[in-house]
Parts: sequence; C-alpha cells; structure tokens
Amino acid sequence: MIYFLNEYLMALNSGLEYTEINRIHLFKNNHVDAKIVTRDYNQELHRNMDKLSLSDDDVVNMFDFFQNAEHIEKSKVLKTIDLNLPKAYEVDQGADFSRIYDGDRVVGDVYFASSTFGQVSYVDYYDAYGNKAKTEFYDWRGFKSMDKYYTPTGDPAAEFMFTPEGKRVYESYYMHDANGRPVNSLLKLIDYKGEDYNFDNLDELFTFFLDELNRKGGSHQTFIADRPAQTNVPMLNMVTLAHKYVSLPIVHAVNPQEPVRSAFDAAYEPVFGTRIDELDGIIVMTEAQKRDLAQKLNHPQVPIYVISGTTVLNKTRNEPHVVHRNRIENRLLYVGRLTAEKQIDRLIRSLQIVNDKIPNVTLDLYGYGSKKDVDDFTKLAQDLKVGQQVHFRGFVYDLTAVYNQSELFVGASRSDAMPLAMIEAMAHGVPAVAFNSNYGPSEIIKDKENGRLIDEGDGDVFLFSRAIIDLLSDPDTLAKYSEKAYEIGDRYSEKNAMKSWQPILKNQA
Repeated sequence: MIYFLNEYLMALNSGLEYTEINRIHLFKNNHVDAKIVTRDYNQELHRNMDKLSLSDDDVVNMFDFFQNAEHIEKSKVLKTIDLNLPKAYEVDQGADFSRIYDGDRVVGDVYFASSTFGQVSYVDYYDAYGNKAKTEFYDWRGFKSMDKYYTPTGDPAAEFMFTPEGKRVYESYYMHDANGRPVNSLLKLIDYKGEDYNFDNLDELFTFFLDELNRKGGSHQTFIADRPAQTNVPMLNMVTLAHKYVSLPIVHAVNPQEPVRSAFDAAYEPVFGTRIDELDGIIVMTEAQKRDLAQKLNHPQVPIYVISGTTVLNKTRNEPHVVHRNRIENRLLYVGRLTAEKQIDRLIRSLQIVNDKIPNVTLDLYGYGSKKDVDDFTKLAQDLKVGQQVHFRGFVYDLTAVYNQSELFVGASRSDAMPLAMIEAMAHGVPAVAFNSNYGPSEIIKDKENGRLIDEGDGDVFLFSRAIIDLLSDPDTLAKYSEKAYEIGDRYSEKNAMKSWQPILKNQA
C-alpha cells in the first residue's frame, strides 16, 4: 500500500490535494493500492470526498480510524428533531440555524450544514451567564462525533470524540502557554486495543497512527509526505519499518530565484539536514528542480525521482478535440489560488494593456482566495478601468466545459514547482502564456509551439501582454498552438506516469 500523507481534504483545495487525487485515479486505473491519509478532524470530510469523487477506500483519516468510522454509510439526514432535546425546550426554526429556548433564556443554537435543508452540523450550548460552554459536532454521515468544551473566556478547554455508537475513544485537553495562548497539551486514546495512550501533541499522535497503518499492512508499506510542515517529521519519527519519501509540492528554497544558494524553506530544514539518510528517496516534479536540489544537497546516497504532479488520464485524452473557432473569442483563463503570491495583479495589469488593442478581451479567474485579496484585485481592476472584463468565477470542481470554451491560459507567478492547471488546460487544447519561472512552465510550454514563455525582467508585463495580443490577433496561429497543446496529454499520459513511478513501486515489492 502507498500512503500519501496530508493534513486535510477540504471543500476548497490547493494543487497539492489535486495531485493526490489525480494519483489515486491513476493508481486505480493501473491496479496499484493507494490511499490519501489526512490528519485533521473534519466533520464534513466525507461530504468533501463525495464532491471529489473519492470513496471510503481512497482516503483514511486519523480520527475516523480511531473512532472506528472509516466505512460508515450515511443512514439518515440528522435534523433538529433528532437531537432529543428536553421537552421543556422550545425551538425557533430558522433558515441557517435554529435557536433553542428554555423559557425566555437562550440555551443553544443548532447550526445547519451549508446548502442543506436543516441537516445538523453543530450545536452550541450556553451557560447561565450566556457564555458558550459546549459545542456538539455531528459527522456528515449522521452521528455525533465530538464534544468541545470552553473556558469562560471562550478558549478551548477539552475535546471528546466518539464512535458512531457513542463510545468515547479520544480526549484532548488545553492549557495556556507562556504567552497565554491555549495549547493542546494532552491527547489521549481511550481503550485502544485494550489500552490507554497519552501524547503530548498532535505530531506524536500522528506518528502513532502512521505506525498503526504500517502494522495493519504488515510493515514495509510506502509513505509519501506531501504536506511538508505537517507530515515530514511525523513520518520520519515512525518506529516501524517502512519506505519513506518526501515529495516537494513547492520550490525547496526560500528564494526561488536562487534555488541552490539560498536557504531551504523552513518546512524542509529538518528533513534535508541531519535526517536525510532516513529517507528512501525524494520526489520532485521537474528535471530542473532535481538538478538544483541534487547540487544543493550534494548527497547522492538518497535518490531524487522526477514524477509529474499531474497525469492526463485516459478519459481526458480520449475526449474529442474542440475546434478553435468554437471557443469563445478573446477569453483568457486563469485557474489557481487568488493570492498575491500568484501575481494576480500582474494578470490584471496585463489585461489593461491588452484591452487597449483588443477591447472585448475578458479574464476569467477560477479559484479561491481570502476576501481581502479578492477585494484588492477587484479594486485594482476597477481602478485600471477593466473591472467589467475581469470575472471572479469562484471554485469549480469540474472545469472541463470552462477549458473547452477558453482561448488562452495565462499564468504570472514568479515561482511554481508545477502549475497543474496549466497542464489540464493544455490537455483540453488551451495554449498558455506564462513567465519562465522556477520550475514548471519551461517544462510544459514549448515556446512558439503550444504557447509563449516570457522571461522575467524589465518590461516583463509589457512583453507578457504583447504575447497575448499577438496570439489573440492571429487566429490561425492560435489554432495551431491549440492543436499542439493537446499533445501535452501524450507527454503526461498514464503510461508515462506509471513509468515514472516504477522505481518506487519496485522498492515496495
């Protein structure tokens, strides 16, 4: 079994989670056993899994594991009436939550899961002074999974978790650190295999969990740490015999422009320092990053494998090509996080320049970001007089129709280990214009064949904009680029992906 280690699977995910999901589908198609492992408690995990087309066999969550709740069918939709509230209580039903009264006093609020008709998500209970004293959390599948208690100041005090049958199997307690902040300082498994276990922090519990997964499979299973800050060290601290790999979803250096000379990103310091020999290997997504990392580490005893962050699955490759003239004219597309780090401001400034030559150009931005960031980008677009042409489309699970309508994919990030959405877009015939940043764009885009690569430097936004103008003004060239873009599916095919995985799969055998 191969385990991909992560912190969570949310309703809104980053490229890292989609890399793992893509691997699961790849391995399923090629009969390799694999699971995504998540660390954090999430009462809506299985709702998110449904949206992401993942089954209970594809994911194992640490708390599900200890709560004996890995394979639980959703038996019913839990409503307020199912909570067995005291008969004396009255419930004032609302659209998003219901308020519970004991006479004139508010004793609780029942909150509903988003986009449902009254399905209970959690219940807040208040003490005689109006302080929130307790929250009951209900798993998406219809059972109470956790009680959380609070101090009079509102800080967390304790958490208790339960099996679907109601047996308490986990406790955690909070104390204040030297700065007065609540810290989860005691975690306890209750009657696990007939014994109680105490842990000082979440990392210790996670390591114990990983060892239990390894024992369950007979040891020597393969663990790949994908989320660096949360999974690298717990994996290294395992005491059972296992194959251990670190996968790099980001550029390894603090300064992406100086990947050999600048310091390691803090998440990798513990791994690439004194503990590197505990690894069976390191996984990166491009040959360029492998070259730089090998030079920086100067430690050939630990192999570095190049495995793309995404695979163009056979289902996508077999879809009919969209003729360029059937796409929406002058529609630019960006897919990814909406953050300053991704240089969304450069895309908007470029659009202003393009708009002077092509007035009906539009920029569709798909993804999520903080309200502040999105508000800032919206204001910038309005200030530059292109507010009507910049569209924030939000997070969409299936972008197939979007890709098939777009003319050009644009990316302005100064650093991206592998822009996965760019590969997806090109696999649907959308050429790309991007900056030649470390590392991915130069391995994906063949300049003047399936897109344009723009070097960073003085006037780079103007050159970026000029490339977009030239392509949108030349439909014949854009159509040729579109057909060439489809060929990315051959390069990142399932067959080639499985070849990349073979050394690791052989080590596991």
